Amino acid sequence: MVDSSKPPDWRQQADRHTPLIDPVITVRQLSRLGFARRALTRIDHALVFSTAKGEYDTFLPPLRPSRGEAAAKRYTAVYEVDMGVHLHQADIPLPSDNDAFAFVATLELSWQVADPKVFVQSGHRDVPGLLLGEVQQAARPITRRFVIHDSASAEAELLSTLSDRAPLGAAAGLKVIWTLRLSRDQQEIDHQQRLQSIDHASAEQIRTEQLGVDYDVELDRRARKQDELQLGRAMKYGRLDQELSIQRQLWQQEQDELRARHQAELQQLEAERIAFYRKYLEEGGVVAWAMHLAAHPEDSQLVINSMREDQQRLIQAKIELARELLSGGNAEDYELEGPKRLALDYVYQLFNQQLLGIPPGRSTSPPPTPLSPPKDVPLSEQSDDHPPASAPRPTGPSKEQTSTTVADRERGSREPTGAFPDWQPPPGYGTSSVIPAQEPVAPAQEPERDPEPDGGERKGPTP
Repeated sequence: MVDSSKPPDWRQQADRHTPLIDPVITVRQLSRLGFARRALTRIDHALVFSTAKGEYDTFLPPLRPSRGEAAAKRYTAVYEVDMGVHLHQADIPLPSDNDAFAFVATLELSWQVADPKVFVQSGHRDVPGLLLGEVQQAARPITRRFVIHDSASAEAELLSTLSDRAPLGAAAGLKVIWTLRLSRDQQEIDHQQRLQSIDHASAEQIRTEQLGVDYDVELDRRARKQDELQLGRAMKYGRLDQELSIQRQLWQQEQDELRARHQAELQQLEAERIAFYRKYLEEGGVVAWAMHLAAHPEDSQLVINSMREDQQRLIQAKIELARELLSGGNAEDYELEGPKRLALDYVYQLFNQQLLGIPPGRSTSPPPTPLSPPKDVPLSEQSDDHPPASAPRPTGPSKEQTSTTVADRERGSREPTGAFPDWQPPPGYGTSSVIPAQEPVAPAQEPERDPEPDGGERKGPTP
């Protein structure tokens, strides 16, 4: 039995998870009786035996040759080959149409020994180098035809060419699964990144400006809408204010019309009151005192005393006037004929006149005309606003009064008065004044004039 303590001719310090570039783990020289199964390694590794004639026998796991088989075939060496799957990634520079720029091919490999006998016979010790060399050999002529910025087209052409060729590592008994990505060099990538940043910044700025324009348009539309709403609101408020102003003017006009109508009614009422009082005052003091007594009956004594005083003053004034007229010598007799007659009539009336408080008698003064106050003027208001006036001063009689006879006056005195039917007013109350006024005397008629012989006129004597 072979001494197992003798080291192999070549051994890798590798286990299941160690990255490998050479799948041959160990190589041992065998003597004629030196094969021992216990000295062999892991069960998942393949064993490739070689003979002196240059032949190779492969025993895939878990198969192993027996001692008799090994002695019969006279194996001289044994190769322990790893059958596991190994990963490898590498960046391969590939030239472009310009030597100043180069593509970068990123290759990801997954390789495994499919035929240990073929791999041992090939004699390769660096599987990733073998595969990368095949890729470069096939890719360089292809990438030479493309510019550096046309990496996408170059990558597509390269993948198509590699797929049509024989599988990678097939000549060395390998099973390879690969992926390839072609890109530009770092300088071109940085340049493109800068251009892309510029494009992005420009696009961002353009986008910002466009959105700013849209924002401004929206703001302007909103402002216009607000202005339109405010204008509509202002017009509506203006119409309402105008209607209110017109209504106020109509109300004010109605108030002015009512005020003017009321003022006219007040003026008319005042005019009626004035006419009422004027008529009663024109009738004389008796009617005025009767109105006062109608509103204030408690003032009867005051009224009687006032009327007595007025009557006494009036009688005294008339007596003085008659005395002056009868005894005066300043006027001609024909000028005093009418006044003297009136004075004698007044003396006659004075002898027949009864004073106040004496039973009524006959009077020569005509009765006063009965009057009625306006319907809208109360007696209390008449008496308060217009106190009773005193008897008017005597004035001269008219032509009709001078021609009135004593009989007519006596006949008029028998008629009842409007306010007090059983009472006869004294002279000067309720009638016009009986003081005679100086009546103009008609000039004496001149005698007819006889014509003179010489054609002139002869004047007659003057009366």
